Order: sequence, then C-alpha cells, then structure tokens
Amino acid sequence: MPRYSYSAITADGTSVSGEVDANDELSALDMIASRGLTPINLDEAGSSSVPWWNRELRLIGGPTTAKPIELERFFTSFASLMQAQLPLTRALSFCAQQVAKPAMQRALENIRTDVENGMSLGQAMQQQDQIIPERLTVIIKLGEASNQLEQAAREAADLLSRESKIAQQLTGALLYPIILVIMSVLVLALVVFYLTPTLLPVFAASGAEPPVILVMMDTLRSALISGWPLLITGVILGTVIFAVFRIQIRKALAGISMRLPVAGRYIRQRESQKICQMLALLMRNGATLTSALTTAQRATPHPAYKVLLANTEETVIAGGTLSTSLAQSPLMDDLARTMIDAGEESDRLVEVLETASVSLSAQTSETVTRAVKLITPILTLIIGLGVGAVILSTISAILDLNDIAF
Repeated sequence: MPRYSYSAITADGTSVSGEVDANDELSALDMIASRGLTPINLDEAGSSSVPWWNRELRLIGGPTTAKPIELERFFTSFASLMQAQLPLTRALSFCAQQVAKPAMQRALENIRTDVENGMSLGQAMQQQDQIIPERLTVIIKLGEASNQLEQAAREAADLLSRESKIAQQLTGALLYPIILVIMSVLVLALVVFYLTPTLLPVFAASGAEPPVILVMMDTLRSALISGWPLLITGVILGTVIFAVFRIQIRKALAGISMRLPVAGRYIRQRESQKICQMLALLMRNGATLTSALTTAQRATPHPAYKVLLANTEETVIAGGTLSTSLAQSPLMDDLARTMIDAGEESDRLVEVLETASVSLSAQTSETVTRAVKLITPILTLIIGLGVGAVILSTISAILDLNDIAF
C-alpha cells in the first residue's frame, strides 16, 4: 500500500505534517480530513521525499539498524512516558523529536503514523525492521499482548544497556593496546622515512657495511615510495572484495576465532550469555520456547550459533528438550550447559536462565580483563624489543664507524 506524506492545518490554524497509508491520493485525502485536518499538500512518500543531505549513504550494503545507544535511549524514554500514562502517539512523537539521527527519527514518525492508522505498536515497529531489530519488536509485541507495554519497553532498554556495557568494556579494555600499536607504527615510520635515509649516507661515505636492520628499513622505504600506486590499488581491491564476499569472510573469521584460546573462550561466554538472556526475557513475557529460539536465532550474528539454535528448535519441535540439544553443544559455555540442565530438572528454566545470564556476564567481563592484562605486557615487550633492536644495532654500527675513523 502506498504511503503519502502530507502537510495540513488544524482547526486552530496550526500547521502539522505526517504520513498515511492509503490506496490512492483520494483515499489519503479522506483519511486526513477524517482527522479534522485541512490538507494543503500531499505527496507520495519515497526516497525522493527525503532531502539528499538527510539521506543515509552506505558504501557497503546491509541493514541500517540503529546503534544500541540510540535504541536504549528511545526505549528508556518511551517506558517513562508510558509510566506517566501519556497517549501512545504523543509518546512516540515526543521520542521522535528527541532523536538526533534522521533515519531513527523517520522510523519513529512512521511508527507513530502507522499507530494512528490503527496498527498495533509491535506491527508498526516490525515495518521498520531495518532500524529496530526483530528481537526488540518481539518483546514489544509480547508486552502488548499481556497489557504490560511499559514493562516490555523497560526490559528492552535493560537488554540494550547490558549489551552496551559489555561492548564499552571491551572497547575500553582494548584502548591501551591499540594506542601501543599506533605508537609502534609511528616509531617505525620515523625510523623508515627519517632515520634510515639520514644514516645510510654516513656508512656509504666511510665505506662500511650498514647494519642489516637499516638495509631492511631502506628496502621497505623504497618499496613504499615506488609502489604506492600498487598499494592503494590493493587497498581498494581488498575493500571491494570484502564488500562482495563479506558474509563468507565473516563466517571464515568466526570459525577461526572460535579455535583461538582466549578469543574462543570469550565468544563462547558472550554468545551463551546472549542466548540465555534472550530466551529468559522472551519466555518470561509469554513466548513459547520454540518462538524464543526462533527470535534468538535471528538475533545472533554468529553463523555457528545460528545453526545451533536452528537445530535446537528442530529438536524441541520434535519433542526434545534443551538438555538434549543446546546443553550438549560444545559451543555453549560449561556454566550455561550445567544451569540449563538444572533449570529443566527443577522446572524453573526461566529463573535459571536469568541467573546464568548474570553469571556469564560477570565471567565475560573477567575474561576480557584477564586477556587485556596478558596482551598489554606482550605487546609492550614485542614493541620494546623491536625498537631496542633497531637502536642498538644502529648505535653499535655508528660506534664501529668511530673506531674506524680513529
């Protein structure tokens, strides 16, 4: 059904704008008039209705899902407005006004318009699946069905908050190692492009052999200077290849990272925590186990866990349990596997999954902390040895030149 954007005037002379879904322009005008508005402009909505400077530009295709921090702010504000018993459309309009990103703002305006046209909030959010992930839409649908929309919005915000905290912790933990790597690259560039061409003529003038490290640095400098067009072409070609085969590349990298000692442990803990949290949240709001597994499968980006959840869903549909499928997989963390077994045995699966999610979140944080504590001294040692080798070999060669001169 086409969507039309309109500008209209209310009974008190206020200018308003919005969008409606209608079969044709005449039906759209009738729908606008039925709201007590006098339409002054009507256009079919589309990409051309959005100014070019506000359009979302993407070099690589894929979904334009809003950032977790934006979604968290929306659901937190929306829950507060629902608690204040503000009408649904006014709450959505207020939230849209508070959003800075044009794509998110347009999505919320479209949701408000769909709700005004009689669509449920969950269905309206589902229409904006490129902005709002399906797992959050399912939570809102369950909240509407149980007449607990405010609680559902708060749980969605809490889910996003936990994910944001883990991501922020990982980013903060990796900040110092990243700075070390950047500084090492800068030092290497200084040695290659300044120190090497300064010292080599000294050795040439004295007829002495330069140290091997300086020769290697000079070879690298010559290659970079003479081959920069080839280097840029390779970068562009690599970017294009990644854009075309990004799904296959991500699958390959995901499989490799699972086999690494520290990274594999972190991924198992993180994905197990997300699965336990999602299943507990959905089932507590009234979802069946199979529908919760379906939503969790669509929510996870990791290909191995997508397959695991799909197989688990098939097992459950066939009459099996999580203990005979999910809890038996080596992809799941040991704590999650044990607690899933205990939860089904005690018939308290939801409560146990929630406890497992909290425990795994703490373990994930601990794993990140330990990994960073290990990576930081290793990087420092490697960088120190590399820089020290260059400096010592250079100084030793210069001292030999002084001996020859005297």
